[in-house]
Amino acid sequence: MSNGKNSFMRCVAYCTASSYDLVALSNSYRRKGYTTKLLRDVLHISAIETPVDIYIFNHGSFVCWGLKKPQEQQWLERLKLYVVNPLAVMQVDHFCFQFGEETSIDAHERFKLDIITLDSDNPQIKLAISYGLAQSIKLEAFEDTIQLAIKRNSHLPEEIATRGAISLSRRAILKRMGEIFMARSSINLNSEYLDMPEFFWRNPNLEPFYNMTKKFLDIPSRVVSLNQKLDVLQELLAILSSQMQHRHSSFLEMIIIILILIEIAISLLHL
Repeated sequence: MSNGKNSFMRCVAYCTASSYDLVALSNSYRRKGYTTKLLRDVLHISAIETPVDIYIFNHGSFVCWGLKKPQEQQWLERLKLYVVNPLAVMQVDHFCFQFGEETSIDAHERFKLDIITLDSDNPQIKLAISYGLAQSIKLEAFEDTIQLAIKRNSHLPEEIATRGAISLSRRAILKRMGEIFMARSSINLNSEYLDMPEFFWRNPNLEPFYNMTKKFLDIPSRVVSLNQKLDVLQELLAILSSQMQHRHSSFLEMIIIILILIEIAISLLHL
């Protein structure tokens, strides 16, 4: 790998699934001659003959350093054998990296690219930055899931305001409630992936590189926005639940009225 300051290489983050089977991946690629290092939540794969680094995270994201586009496509195909719950829409974020005097991340206004500068080809520094890149692309998948659920159901409050009821059938309402609940729960159950990785508790010297990446990609404010959107989903869920209860109450009231009418009719017949 060239250490020239002006030599740009690809760094790409992908999110393709809910998770990966890291143990199976590690065993498979070790047998193929790759160098693998498995941590609690990430697998580092490298090869002596090809100066590239691939960091595969158990939350369904991976980051490639130094691969060409055709090679990345090959890895996407390979990883399909180890995915758990593949995403309907894959998320991708592109960067370039180079070597320089100081490690940093900057937006290149002329080329409309985000440039990562490394002061050395240290795999640990790449890993620290990759944690931030992987969290960002996973967050993007969460954001898309919530936005789709909100968009699909955004007409419901207006429909209630104008018509006083939701035109969906009981079965359709239950399906919408299920979809919203699944979207919320999947994010709540996986929210740990947006916290400080345990890796930095044992390697505090690498935490500044992770924090630099997290700040550049605006992860903290995006997490706040994500939680606000989750609140919107909760409100939509409450609206649908209220509508279901209203329909159930109306149904019970109708049964009671019919029973009263039958009782009155029977009484009149006796008279």
